[in-house]
Amino acid sequence: MVFVKTICSIALAVLLTGVSSYALAGAVHNGTVVEVLDGGSYTYMQIEESGKKFWIAGPQSSIKKGEKVNFSEQVWMPNFQSKTLNRTFDNILFVGGVNKGVAAVNANSTRVVRKAAPKAAPVFSNEPAKKYTVEDIYANKPELNGHNVMVTGKVVKISKNIMRRNWVHIEDGTGFPGSNKIVFRTTTDTVKVGDSVTATGRLETDKDFGMGYFYSVIVEDSTFKK
Repeated sequence: MVFVKTICSIALAVLLTGVSSYALAGAVHNGTVVEVLDGGSYTYMQIEESGKKFWIAGPQSSIKKGEKVNFSEQVWMPNFQSKTLNRTFDNILFVGGVNKGVAAVNANSTRVVRKAAPKAAPVFSNEPAKKYTVEDIYANKPELNGHNVMVTGKVVKISKNIMRRNWVHIEDGTGFPGSNKIVFRTTTDTVKVGDSVTATGRLETDKDFGMGYFYSVIVEDSTFKK
């Protein structure tokens, strides 16, 4: 039974993301920053965790060497070449964000058990949607949670009739592997792969759909214009 549940979780993750090198979504890491490199719009950090060192990359950050941090896995990329740094990493983990401090982890789950008070539910806004790039949304997700957003880009994947919604994956050429596209969930069936669209909906962050699958950002109640 456990084996079947594990296979189902992996299948759902691959189906929803289309990522070829699968990493367990939501797996939490705690570590100490031993090196920081400025990669322009991104920050690269070498992390030491339980005596082992590895590299991560995420949105630009002010975190410094020596600080304790936590983060969740998104995508591992082997032989990744950073043109900005003129360097190739044997293996690097791309993350949606890096948090200061240590996160407690439930031994029976990959989900974070926060020591701080529970995050308040977002107050959904009725204001008109504002236009952002994919990179902007990942970089400013705490402030945008619950707000209406608009992204213009290309439909690169559609997963239909999952949890009574169509999952439309959109890229606009910004961001980096692991946070270079956003899923817009919708009940409509008006777009197809390859369409250039303007997508609008309500942004929600840190959304857990169960089965071990977790989204750093996702857009609900989406509509599309070609």
